[in-house]
Amino acid sequence: MNIKNIKITFWRVVAAIILLFGIIATFQRFFYGLGYATHLSDKFPWGLWIGFDVISGVGLAAGGFTITAIVYIFNLKKYHCIVKPTVLTAFMGYVFVGIALLWDLGKYFDIWHPLVYWNHHSPMFELALCVATYTFVLFLEFSSFTLDKFKWFRKPVNFLKGIYILLVILGVLISTLHQSSLGTLYVIVPEKLYPLWYSKLLPVYFFITSIGAGLGMTIVESYLSWRALKHEVPTEILANLARGMVVIQLTFFVAYFEDLLVHNKLHYLFDGTFYSFMWWLEFIMWTLIPTIVVFNRKWISKRAGVFVAGFSYVLGFLLNRLNVSTTAMEYSAKAHYFPSWQEIAVSASFVVICFMIFGFAVKHFDIFEEEHSTN
Repeated sequence: MNIKNIKITFWRVVAAIILLFGIIATFQRFFYGLGYATHLSDKFPWGLWIGFDVISGVGLAAGGFTITAIVYIFNLKKYHCIVKPTVLTAFMGYVFVGIALLWDLGKYFDIWHPLVYWNHHSPMFELALCVATYTFVLFLEFSSFTLDKFKWFRKPVNFLKGIYILLVILGVLISTLHQSSLGTLYVIVPEKLYPLWYSKLLPVYFFITSIGAGLGMTIVESYLSWRALKHEVPTEILANLARGMVVIQLTFFVAYFEDLLVHNKLHYLFDGTFYSFMWWLEFIMWTLIPTIVVFNRKWISKRAGVFVAGFSYVLGFLLNRLNVSTTAMEYSAKAHYFPSWQEIAVSASFVVICFMIFGFAVKHFDIFEEEHSTN
């Protein structure tokens, strides 16, 4: 590659700056330790790297099992054109979830311990085992439609294609377990969460909303691929995903509101605290804006309108997971936490690297090849 042929754009400069800060932050974290590079403490041991990189990352990667289930289990073939990009996004998401843990763990060199030293009573064990297993399943799914361009992989790829439906079913089952177990992590600490975000139904909430997040992320990635890479997914398909996303969200919200009502928590919504403000901000982005867009026929029929609905949902989902993992935990910790620039730089660097890998894969592995055969 001739470096003179590389086109310098605004976003590439921004990406380079983010990666530079990410490299500096990584050096400081591994050379000087967590105390130097983060604002974590004994009172607040889980911060941005858990709330964003892990808990949010796993949820946003749910498009992998959601879309493949829609196509291969429910036999809705018209959505087949978005299977490959969603599987790629899911695979990258889970790989980087595992990698991101290295930055957060004090003894990062022991990250393999949960897979060998089993603790059957710990939700952490179930999470580690399921995430590792599902990452391998996603690797097999991704390999089935990318490695067939290499002659020496034809036979194993044909075998993977023959058992693809089995991989899809296995992926759905495993995802059901670990998506809900993320909520279990917080169910077991009722005294530590602010009441607005605590519920014994958190495992159910986490699983249901992960499906919506998967649909929202699929909309966002499809729109950005169209803008940057000129690969177009039919607007009607994305609009249907947005409608399904809102149905899921409204179902969740009704159940959540009933839970607040039954447990006499409604007054927390109007107490004027920072917690109530964050809840309303979450509600506006996560539920209100996507619902308004979807129920407006003019807006939902346009690509920009669909993107607004999906992007707003993704932002609201991120805020919810950060509220649960950070805002709600400040209530009991009696300590304010805001991530250091190093924490932000590392998380932003992971996002940039994912964009770079996605763009590379689209260019070299025909991720959007179905659109050419159907349009």
